[in-house]
Amino acid sequence: MIFIFQKVRSFALYSLLVIAFRLGTLLRVFPFFKRLISNAIDAMFGLKMPQEDYWDSMFSRQMLTGLWRFILLDINKKTKQGSKAYNSPLVSLDGKNCFRLLDSSKQGRPLVLHDFGEIVRDFSDVADFVIVYIEEAHPSDGWALKNNYNIPKHRTLVERCAAAQLLLSHNPPCTVRVDSMLDAANLAYGASPERLYIIRDSTIVYQGGPGPMSYSTHEVRAWLENYAPKRRSR
Repeated sequence: MIFIFQKVRSFALYSLLVIAFRLGTLLRVFPFFKRLISNAIDAMFGLKMPQEDYWDSMFSRQMLTGLWRFILLDINKKTKQGSKAYNSPLVSLDGKNCFRLLDSSKQGRPLVLHDFGEIVRDFSDVADFVIVYIEEAHPSDGWALKNNYNIPKHRTLVERCAAAQLLLSHNPPCTVRVDSMLDAANLAYGASPERLYIIRDSTIVYQGGPGPMSYSTHEVRAWLENYAPKRRSR
């Protein structure tokens, strides 16, 4: 019965998504609709993005396929807040060494997963941080954006590691690991296109929403600000 309910729910969600895309395809020729979508995207990302970077792919079949994959990953992820963290297999940036996700976690210290900037510098004394590079959200042979990195879908671990090494040009402030071609971390954590987690003592204590709409470093900072005084007073 549960399986049937999940199938019905997935079919209903997909049907609504298809209807929304067909409506968007009809309306995209009108300037007012283009302004409406552009304003929504600017608000979502917190900055003004050039329309030419994304408009050609808006409401395309590739976008529908990519967005539906992200939705399914979120629906079917193995993890939830309060549950045990899934100890996904990962590899180093050069692909030569294997790790487990919780290898980066220390007893009593939160492990924050993903992209943080100043947060790392402010809380490195009480928490550990790791970026896990997963599948490419906008591959050049899929739902591509203009003026983006020319990275096709990863077909081998060598390709994925090579793409992950591009992160080094941005001087990431913490350790970077790479999801294996099993996509274990991505599937377990519903990570595509991006997501934030905090794990403490192998338990998920914070689970952010799927990005970019629900990606909030402010929530991570608030959690750490509440946690840090207790830890620093010891």
